[in-house]
Amino acid sequence: MVSRIFPPVQHSIKKYQNHHSKLCYNLLRKEASTLLTPTEKKYLLAVYLTIDEGSTRLKRVSEFLKVKMPSAKQALEELARKKLIDYVTRGPISLTKKGKEMAEIEKERFDNLVNFLVEVLFLDKEKALKGAWEVFFNMDDDVAQRLIDFMNFLSKCPLEQPICLKGFEEFIKTGEFIHACVK
Repeated sequence: MVSRIFPPVQHSIKKYQNHHSKLCYNLLRKEASTLLTPTEKKYLLAVYLTIDEGSTRLKRVSEFLKVKMPSAKQALEELARKKLIDYVTRGPISLTKKGKEMAEIEKERFDNLVNFLVEVLFLDKEKALKGAWEVFFNMDDDVAQRLIDFMNFLSKCPLEQPICLKGFEEFIKTGEFIHACVK
């Protein structure tokens, strides 16, 4: 069930209140989708999620993603080349300002997908997280944005639980349509 305390999901854009800043936010979002490959997005998000006290390490990132360290090293070197992370061999890894901004946008979009899987498709959180990691990094930017728009719509719906979600939840449980869904 969509929680009434579920906030609108595009919370990062609130940082950008004026028109110029919203344009910057949208440009950054578009840049993330065109500048980075799906694998690079995954590594950028992994760096963001594994940072502790301002930095992370190659081993922590490779363990987080369950990949071998040489693979992680190669991807991190590419992110450093694109000036999204500060990384030197055997040293700490930190995000640049631009890298942090892009990682926050990717994290928000990833969280939106997880919320969709949990709140709309009624998957448990663990399955939703696993599924989100499988599909998120190859998701078209327009698809991700439509998901954000849909979750915002649901969060602002005045009904406790929109009828379509109530009907879907009942269908999942019983295999039957509720009377409101039947012609």
